[in-house]
Formats: sequence, C-alpha cells, structure tokens
Amino acid sequence: MLEKKIEINYDVIILEPKIAGNIGAIARICNNFNVNKLVLVSPQVDHLSDEAKARAKHSGNYLTSAKVLSSIDEIRGEYDFLIGTSAKAGSSYNVLRQPIFPWHLSKNIILNEGNFGIVFGREDKGLTNEELRMCDFLVSIPVPGKHKVLNISHAVGIMVYEIWKAPLELELQIAEKQTSTYKEREVLFEKFTQITDVLPYEEYRKPILQHTFRNIVNRSFTNKEEIHALIGIFRTIFNQLSTQE
Repeated sequence: MLEKKIEINYDVIILEPKIAGNIGAIARICNNFNVNKLVLVSPQVDHLSDEAKARAKHSGNYLTSAKVLSSIDEIRGEYDFLIGTSAKAGSSYNVLRQPIFPWHLSKNIILNEGNFGIVFGREDKGLTNEELRMCDFLVSIPVPGKHKVLNISHAVGIMVYEIWKAPLELELQIAEKQTSTYKEREVLFEKFTQITDVLPYEEYRKPILQHTFRNIVNRSFTNKEEIHALIGIFRTIFNQLSTQE
C-alpha cells in the first residue's frame, strides 16, 4: 500500500454567485469531498443568509470560512494552476475555449504538486473571455442532452467528484500491484498438491493438473491478499478431505 495518502490541495472559486441556495449547496459539496476552501468573488447575495445555511446543512463551516474577494485578480498569484470551467466548448479556431474533460484533469492533477483553483463562472453568463485568459486552461463537462448547461452546484459536484476519485483509483492500482512473492505462491502450490494427492485422480494426471494450476496463478500476477485467501480456502478443503478418509 502507499506509505502516504495522496492528497490534492485545491479550492473551489465561484464568480459573482446570485443564488444563496446554490452557494449553500456548493458548500455542502465542498465538505463532502474535502475541498480545501470555498472562495467567493464579488457575491451578489449574502453567503451567510438563512437560505445558504439551510442548503449547506452541516457544512456551514465552509460558508463562515469562505474567502470573499472583489475580483479574481486578487488571487491569480496564489495558485500554481488556475483552472477555468465552461459549458461552452469552442472549436479549434477558438483557442480560449479548447477544453479538456474532467477525467483528463483529475488524472494529471494527481501527478503534480502544488495548489489548484477551480473557477466556476456566473450562473447565467459563465466566464468571460478575459477571465478565461487568466486561467491556465479550461475544463468542460460534456452533456448529452439538448440543454448543455448544468446548474452550477451540479457542475461543481461532478468536477470535485472526478478530482476526489483520481487518487483513490491510483491507490487501488498501486495496491493491486503488490504482487505475491515466490514463497507465498509456493505455499499455495503445496496446498493444491496436497489436495490433488488425496483426490481420486489417475496418478499420471496429477503432475499435469498441478503444473497447469501453477501456470494459471503465475501468469495472473496474483496479489498477496488473493494468494492468502486461496491458501485459507485450500487449507480448509484439505482438512475436510483428510477427515473423510
């Protein structure tokens, strides 16, 4: 397993939010997925209103600790990467709106240390071209329906889920690579041989069966947990067969 858990340091940044309920819902999502901080740029409503708190549920701490700014210019230098989001992906001729997708972002973000800011635009207008120029690149969530624009809280949820999921998938992949040792597999093969020796097979077939099983296990690069599980099962089977003699 990993000696150190993979963590991604990033903030969710919302430009000029107009609906208090959306701010509260986003605060709740931030809490769900361990976002570092919620940043509100020139909010048009009170982010500490009863409506916002009601939607935030038990995530009010993200509202009370939210960083409130008057302009995105104030934080550009605080992030190694400022990542814009937009429902409006452009063609190859529109350089500002050539996006990557959330899963591409998440797979690359875990390979880079530093702090990241994910910028979400206004509920009605999104990000301007000037604001996109301030971002290092653009991420767009593809939507199959006729209406391509997601509610901002839904878009935040999809983005932060993809970011949260990437380290988990990497940790699982690394864990699966903890392949079994030669000695561990030999214990398994010994148990399998003991079982085949007491089964009513022709003697000439037993070495063939044992070699076949050895090849299957070795070619599968079985991990430690799987080998130990099989050893336990085969030990139980052998003990059962031995008591029946």
